[in-house]
Amino acid sequence: MSRRTGSGPIIPAQPSTTEDGTPYSETFEDVYHSMGGPLGQARYVFLGGNGLPERWRGRDQFVIVETGFGLGLNFLATWAAWRDDAQRPARLHFVSVEKHPFRPLDMRRMLEPMLVQPGMAELAPLVQRLCDVWPAPVAGWHRLELAPGVILSVGFGDALDMLGSLRAGADAFYLDGFSPARNPDIWTPDIFKALGRLARDGATLATYTAVGQVRRDLIAAGFQVVRHHGYGPKRSMLAGPYAPPYRMRRYDPPGVPPPRAREAIVVGAGMAGAAMARRLVARGWRVRLFERAQAPGAAASGNPAGVFHPQLSADDNVLSRLTRAGFLYALAQWRTLPGGLPGHADGLLQVAMTDEESHALRQLMDRHGYPESYAKWVDVAQASALAGQTLTHGGIWYPEGGWLAPAMLCRAELVAAGSSLDARYGVSVGRLARRAAGRWTAFDETGRVLADADVAIVTAADVSQRLLSPYLAPAFLPVKRVRGQLTFLPPDVLPDLRVPVCGDGYVAPSPLGGTGPITGATYGFDDPGEEVRTADHQANLRRLAALLPAHAETLGDNGLAREHAAGELGGRTAFRALLPDRLPMAGQLPDRVAIEPQRRRVTGAHLRDLPRLDGLYASFAFGSRGLVFASLCAELVASQIEGEPWPIGSDLADAIDPARYLMQALRKG
Repeated sequence: MSRRTGSGPIIPAQPSTTEDGTPYSETFEDVYHSMGGPLGQARYVFLGGNGLPERWRGRDQFVIVETGFGLGLNFLATWAAWRDDAQRPARLHFVSVEKHPFRPLDMRRMLEPMLVQPGMAELAPLVQRLCDVWPAPVAGWHRLELAPGVILSVGFGDALDMLGSLRAGADAFYLDGFSPARNPDIWTPDIFKALGRLARDGATLATYTAVGQVRRDLIAAGFQVVRHHGYGPKRSMLAGPYAPPYRMRRYDPPGVPPPRAREAIVVGAGMAGAAMARRLVARGWRVRLFERAQAPGAAASGNPAGVFHPQLSADDNVLSRLTRAGFLYALAQWRTLPGGLPGHADGLLQVAMTDEESHALRQLMDRHGYPESYAKWVDVAQASALAGQTLTHGGIWYPEGGWLAPAMLCRAELVAAGSSLDARYGVSVGRLARRAAGRWTAFDETGRVLADADVAIVTAADVSQRLLSPYLAPAFLPVKRVRGQLTFLPPDVLPDLRVPVCGDGYVAPSPLGGTGPITGATYGFDDPGEEVRTADHQANLRRLAALLPAHAETLGDNGLAREHAAGELGGRTAFRALLPDRLPMAGQLPDRVAIEPQRRRVTGAHLRDLPRLDGLYASFAFGSRGLVFASLCAELVASQIEGEPWPIGSDLADAIDPARYLMQALRKG
């Protein structure tokens, strides 16, 4: 059963210490680390109890799952051990859950004073880096790349929900919540069973506690833990392997793929393809990228500006949780681009259009209690000041929302991929075929071989349906091609507009290059017209007049929206790929040939039961949310290819699985 994760408001931890300065939790009435010192406990109990660093040597990746992140001391000690080990794995994944995370400023205030303690000074650069990227207390999974090869995935929310949704294969476990007497919810049989479902062959577990009931429950979950001498004055601790006496789970966790050449074919160089290439290169892959246009970002990604922000909802639905994860991950990725952000992430305003909508948005914000660094309610006066425009309603202010030039973003991501990327423009892939050796071959439209690789990822918007149709019928890839037209306003219109304003449509300030503001965009289904139309300019301008009522006279039917004036305006038409549920396609393709003999068995089954095509993946159909979805979907696909922890929970991954429409049909028989 799919779990709904990351949907409740997060109550942050409050900074507190004991009289001697030891970090202390008022909520659980317990200290964050042993009185004998944080580094000593982490190294003895958790690294030593799991046989680290010896056990990770000679591996491509190593995955550690922890219960209770706290101040991150176990993570910092593990990162330091990885940093100092010449035989370390190429990628260290540290996955942790935390119900009450510290706010970023409080995390820094708690950690920095600890650096004066004996042995802690060596962690100073690691502490600074962790504090620099530590996220606001927003529910869900957060993926943080601390250094090349060091990935921290931290889930804010209830431990059982987060671990139940986690798709990962773990090599080691750290159990370090507050003591069982103080925080019993994190020491339950259900938690231990959830950990057992994540354990790879040879996985081990260590914990500072030696409580008899904890030991018995861990053994019942398949962990053959025994008592060892504890750290400092503590008499005992528990450690041991995952070695169940019989099979205890339906699904095995993701394993490490066998050795291979690590060559990939990516079809399409829009936002999806550029992000995909970058995420694969970061893992040591060589990528052959093919784009039918003469430059990257030439289709819908070629619009001069696109706005980005998360989508909020009263019930925190799938779209809200998915755009939240995508928005936060994309921001982190963009900030590491060479040359900086090709646009602005210094605020976006979503305004209410009516009194009823204003009331609903205010209630939504009160209900979810988001940190102000993520989303904040502003009244009409505050909204007007932020926008530089006179508005009639308040709305939601996203301090890190904004706008980017998508084509420039594509180029920057491809530059970041470096020499491991071989990009070919003006080359159209006609079909993809799987060879006998299991590798994939791309052919052009004349049948000429373009490339051969271990995996192929289709990121080509509406062309994806045609390329994938030999493997998944179009009925199960119901992509619609949606026409959208932007309107370019004269440079002297809305000179005081400070940030993008969204409502019914949007308007963004002058993009890079100094032209006028941009507004739009239309949504035209089953409309193949590529021309720029006066009528669509008029429709965009009427929506803008309603969005900025103080300019209704200038923008509306008595102003720019008049037929003659609108006909003089510039614009751009592009086509989006959209699915009926308005969610993307991202993940591994199902194997319909293998499914057919099992049709009866998989009817009513789960997406995890469907056989998959080895080496064929997709990431497309972002609609108008390419900026929010592209990086996250690329990271999801790359994680699946490499057998790494997924960046989102299984509930969200299922919602965008390329097999979901096929699964719906199978369930109906």
